[in-house]
Amino acid sequence: MKQVPTGVKGLDRVLYGGFLRPSTVLIAGTAGTGKTTFVMQSIFNAAKNDEVCMYVTALSEPIAMINNFMSKFSFYNISLLAKGNVKYVPIDIETLHKGGKAVIEELERHIEIIKPDRIVIDPVNVFTFGHDEESERQFYYDFFTTMKGWNSLVMLTGEFTFDALVKSTVGYLVDGIIQINNEPYYEKNIRFLNILKMRGQEFYSGRQPCKITKDGFVVFPNLPVDAMPSVSNERIPTGIKGLDSMTGNGFIRGSSNLLSGSSGTGKTVFGIQFIMDGLLKNEPALIVSFEEDAAQIRENSKSFGWKLQEFEDKGMLKIISLSEFDVHELAVMIEEFTEKLNVKRILFDGTGRLQRLLPKYTQLPEYIGGITNYLKSRNITAIYTNETSNLTGIIEVTGTGVSPLMDTVILLRYVEINSEMRKAISVLKMRGSDHDKEIRELVINEKGVQIKQPFREYSGILSGNPVKKPAEAFVEAFKK
Repeated sequence: MKQVPTGVKGLDRVLYGGFLRPSTVLIAGTAGTGKTTFVMQSIFNAAKNDEVCMYVTALSEPIAMINNFMSKFSFYNISLLAKGNVKYVPIDIETLHKGGKAVIEELERHIEIIKPDRIVIDPVNVFTFGHDEESERQFYYDFFTTMKGWNSLVMLTGEFTFDALVKSTVGYLVDGIIQINNEPYYEKNIRFLNILKMRGQEFYSGRQPCKITKDGFVVFPNLPVDAMPSVSNERIPTGIKGLDSMTGNGFIRGSSNLLSGSSGTGKTVFGIQFIMDGLLKNEPALIVSFEEDAAQIRENSKSFGWKLQEFEDKGMLKIISLSEFDVHELAVMIEEFTEKLNVKRILFDGTGRLQRLLPKYTQLPEYIGGITNYLKSRNITAIYTNETSNLTGIIEVTGTGVSPLMDTVILLRYVEINSEMRKAISVLKMRGSDHDKEIRELVINEKGVQIKQPFREYSGILSGNPVKKPAEAFVEAFKK
């Protein structure tokens, strides 16, 4: 057997390299899920690599109409038809009425002439319309026995729900099954595929988000995780005055660091200041924003003297925002830009919003966990910001379950002292390192974030009810 590319972007990674040839693979799904687009994309991309492909259709719509629809996609190249790398073979209604034996003989006649590397039969269900259960089963046994002698990769499409697939004869005769579904999510549908079976090879199990674009079918697999590097002892300065002393000379290289706090506590400024520190030290960076667009981030940063556009022009920084990407594309974009720019630092700003963007079958901790593992395997240091609903009082670090995934958790919050709202910062945890346990004042000015002295004269800061400690209160009363 030979492993060959699927021709579908992202799917080769899910299959650890591609389809096996010879084998039979069923592309199953209900109407409108993209089965024909999937198989057409596969054969046209294979034909570009000099494979000979045969497309068999028994649908009532003429080949010209299929060509018209497929010509909208970038993978479609009509010259491959003229060259002979893609051959269309329609099975007419008369042949279908003659029965299964006539269909098989007609297919074998064309295969003998064309000698295809890859065959598509779209759809396979049509060959058994009007058959009773027994004759349908007999046809499929004969059909699949014949296919084993073709020495080709055969892709079959079929309209099957999951329940129908379990009961179908086709389901256990094929070597592989890829099911494509549409799932309602808020005001739109989300498309995903699920590899249910693939004999003789490993594959990623579970639902894989996908979509149909002008380039055809695109699958968004999980980020690849290479062997994890040994735990680093290297410290990288944060660029924030006072934070390095709180964290023992900065973050550990390749660590995941969470900034959690309510609105206005300075999370975004904090994160961009960390990114700027790296850029000034020739460390390329990526900013992923779930709240502000790239133009707004650039403009807001100017008030602190940070000219992000200059670093973007040099190819050292990339800013991507929610308005530019779909949440399912995020993993692909992260991989693309980290490899292209050789990224050393990343800011994910507003990760709490991800919870509302993910489909119900994907949990936020699982999603963030995949990203953190990928970045760790590349030794990239990341800051994640998360907004909490509380301004003062009871502390909630995230409410989303991601804090256990983080190496460092830093809490930003407001405190009311003498009828004045002030900002406080504390390091709640730092895996593999000691850290400052004190609660310090955080100030944001034209230079960015600065960390001042601890609130040593007050107690009850975290409860939101700070009071002066008894000794200091006694001294003040004595002075009066």
